[in-house]
Amino acid sequence: MLNACLPRYQEMKLTIHSACLLILLLGWASLLNAESPGMADLGSGFIHANLKKGDSREIVLDKLRKASFIQIYEERDRELVKCAVRWNGFRYELTCKLEKGKLALCLIEGAKGWQFSFYDEVLNPQWKNLRERLVAKYGDKRESRAFPKLKQVPMGDPGGYVTDTWDLKDRIIMLTVQSFKIKDCCTNNMVEYSSCTLLIQPK
Repeated sequence: MLNACLPRYQEMKLTIHSACLLILLLGWASLLNAESPGMADLGSGFIHANLKKGDSREIVLDKLRKASFIQIYEERDRELVKCAVRWNGFRYELTCKLEKGKLALCLIEGAKGWQFSFYDEVLNPQWKNLRERLVAKYGDKRESRAFPKLKQVPMGDPGGYVTDTWDLKDRIIMLTVQSFKIKDCCTNNMVEYSSCTLLIQPK
């Protein structure tokens, strides 16, 4: 009798295990695809989301976790704390720059790519998504110019090609397109990459 029931019992265990695994995977996928916290309100005292100028490294890490940011990691030698940001299905990286252990500014960067199609098919939509969010949040009163041709973007310039600047009462916000070279680890050749960045600098 026991031997007859054993296969069925094992099958039930396998089914329950599979169901639990599926729930975990769906939950993790939902977390990865969840919308990240938005930009901070003007005059709120926050640089971005729940982050304030002067926050220590420990406080920044704690706040990012409490705000449900994911893929949080540090580059301690450069005084950086980074995590993933997802807005409207686009993935960005939030960089929290510390100076002498205190939060100084935030930078949001889109994907980096080098393929010929990347600039128009990936970078442009990511840049447009950022611009639309910024206009919706802070208004359309700003210095602005159109999305540039790749050849207009200065190579290796940290400031990049500035497309939009909001000079607000408590912060300066700059949306830029950047072009730079990275050495390919396989060929040792320098490859030209590009990305879009959003700088949030408190006053």
